[in-house]
Amino acid sequence: MTSRIDCFSRSYGEARSRFLEAATRRGLQVGSHVLPRPGADGETLAMDLAVLGPAAAQALLIVSSGCHGIEGYAGSGAQVALLLDNELEAAARERGVAVLFIHALNPHGFSWGSRVTEDNVDLNRNFIDFSRTRPVNPDYERIAPLLVPRQWPPPAMNTLRLAAFVARYGMRALQAAVSGGQYVDPDGLFFGGHAPTWSNLALRRALREFGAGRARIAWIDVHTGLGRRGGSERILAARHDAATVARARAWWGSAVTSTQDDTSLSPALHGQM
Repeated sequence: MTSRIDCFSRSYGEARSRFLEAATRRGLQVGSHVLPRPGADGETLAMDLAVLGPAAAQALLIVSSGCHGIEGYAGSGAQVALLLDNELEAAARERGVAVLFIHALNPHGFSWGSRVTEDNVDLNRNFIDFSRTRPVNPDYERIAPLLVPRQWPPPAMNTLRLAAFVARYGMRALQAAVSGGQYVDPDGLFFGGHAPTWSNLALRRALREFGAGRARIAWIDVHTGLGRRGGSERILAARHDAATVARARAWWGSAVTSTQDDTSLSPALHGQM
């Protein structure tokens, strides 16, 4: 029996090999969208997909990881463990649920140890309609020179000005300004892009291929780095109307939070996946 600790990896290349091996051991076919550029160790970069359970099921559970590349380690380990879980396979078949695993949504960031994609885009800010006026983040633009200063390390005055922003508006406002997403500066933080990224387009192809014709779809996207160490949060990242929130809490439990009503540790974000 594989130890859960053996499901986790020390590099993107190792993580991908473990995922492909686990899918093969389960007897699953793997589809891959290959990013046409090399990884940090010269390895192939790809978004890999495998379906567990009845392929024609009306209910589909999606489990994805690596939207923010450096966070791919945790999600990959969880996915490998789930692929090797006999109880999960039995439950999926018994309940008529297909499980789609999407490994390494952002393979470039995973391989190179970065949050962002190959074009410095935060993938979880990239899902907007680029034919329309892009969201604005005036607070980010106001403090951008303090966040990405020309001089490094920044002078003491830089820190004092950020502290003054926090003193006036609060830490939550700083978090929202920094991480909410911006569509102005390609070299800035949490840049949402000027067009859909490779990962965005590849994911949409995967969703069209595996999501079409389903009656119900649930989606768990694994992230790390928010909140207390060892803690977890089930964040609803969807439109915030009463029916959607009620459905989410019926499916996932009353502890579901939302970025739209200040119950989540995350502020409201633009362009979520």
